[in-house]
Amino acid sequence: MRDVLTTQEAARRLGVHPSRIRALIAAGTLTATRAGSQWLVDIESLDRQADLIAAGATARSFAPRIAWAAAALCDGLPDGMTYAERHRLRNRLAQTESGGAETCALVRRWLSQRAESLHRYRASERDLTALLDTRGVMPTGISTASTYNLGLATGGAADAYVSEETRRELVNTHFLIDSDRGNLTLRIASAAPGFPIAPRLIAGVDLADDTDSRSRAAGCRLISEALRAVRD
Repeated sequence: MRDVLTTQEAARRLGVHPSRIRALIAAGTLTATRAGSQWLVDIESLDRQADLIAAGATARSFAPRIAWAAAALCDGLPDGMTYAERHRLRNRLAQTESGGAETCALVRRWLSQRAESLHRYRASERDLTALLDTRGVMPTGISTASTYNLGLATGGAADAYVSEETRRELVNTHFLIDSDRGNLTLRIASAAPGFPIAPRLIAGVDLADDTDSRSRAAGCRLISEALRAVRD
């Protein structure tokens, strides 16, 4: 039995254009080898992609509660799910590829509803340190760089999840100034559990959404690391 397909055959199997198959190969989502002028696609990797498409994984974002539960599941934290929910979610997460731009984009879409709103402020670096130590503040993104050994400098910036009530208190206590280019990002997420620090999947997505290329790359690596824990 053949264990590889041409790009034309793979395209027919997924119901997409051959150019999409070539893009998935370039992104590392599909495993393939070069044979002369054409690519031969590994059937197993193609079947995994077909499973994702069939499950609607490339289109639908998770509800906020499920987004946070997925991140908790990857890190072995309390996730608040039923056994059936946990089983389905674990299978969904385990079907993803081990890395690459496609996986990073997919997880970013899944977790796109993790927060209800985002606010940016200008604050002094001294205030940032005190702010991150405040009760009810959950560091994420660049503020988890040291904890998760991401090799990133904070650059005098901070990122955290808070409740709306905590946000108002921080604004009043630290005299925070609204700024589109501010160095402090506060994310409002009512579904977020009270973890000391954002789980790797959440922190990774927050970094992967950044405009800085090094932060994006570190975020995608953290996402892959979190997903790998589900597969092992």
